[in-house]
Amino acid sequence: MSKRHSILGVSFTILFGLQNCLGANELEQSISAGTKNQEMGSESQQKIDKLYESKRLALQEMRVTQAEIDQLQVYNRQLTAIIKNQNSQIVSLNKQINDIEVTQQGIMPLMERMLNGLEAFVSLDIPFLLNEREQRISTLRTLLLASDVTVSEKFRRVLEAYQIEIEYGRTIEAYRGEGLSGETVDFLRIGRSALMSVSLDGEKAQGWNNSLKAWQDLDSSYIRSINKGVSIARKQAAPTLLGLPLQSIGEVK
Repeated sequence: MSKRHSILGVSFTILFGLQNCLGANELEQSISAGTKNQEMGSESQQKIDKLYESKRLALQEMRVTQAEIDQLQVYNRQLTAIIKNQNSQIVSLNKQINDIEVTQQGIMPLMERMLNGLEAFVSLDIPFLLNEREQRISTLRTLLLASDVTVSEKFRRVLEAYQIEIEYGRTIEAYRGEGLSGETVDFLRIGRSALMSVSLDGEKAQGWNNSLKAWQDLDSSYIRSINKGVSIARKQAAPTLLGLPLQSIGEVK
């Protein structure tokens, strides 16, 4: 019995040792498998993280691109509207150019007629500042032929000459010039109602008779009033009533 028991004991010991050896191997395998699984999980997580980051960057880039597309669409709409307006302006400008050409064909002869009328008016008017007024008309005739001056500027200058002539009828003026006999005299213009002259020595006065187109001697009683009018026109005296012959110069004796 003792020998049998020893054999069984040895067998049990061997079996127990084998069992312990097998358990250790399985544990090591389990640990190894767990470690491997962790490594694989870590690698998978890294891949996931990389995919997420790539997706995030791609989404961000897509948003930036979409914003640029939206801006380009707005710009294109604005540019389309601008081009449409420019095309409308081009059509309008072409029409205006054609109209200007037609207008120029009519306005040039009109300005010529206006100058002819102005020249005739000056020749029939009382002869104050005659050289200056005739020179203005002559200058305008030269201006009409100038190629470097616009039609609008030419027309403005012609209208300006008319405006100057209109103003003459509303103002009084005194200026010094050459009298009928070649002597220097003071002229006094009262609108277009009267034109008179007085010698510098105050001894002689004359008035223009527009009906006769001639100068007539005035009574010496008017000399003082004419000199007073000259002073008023030159702003050397305060305005006051003057006894002067106006419409009836031709009847003054």
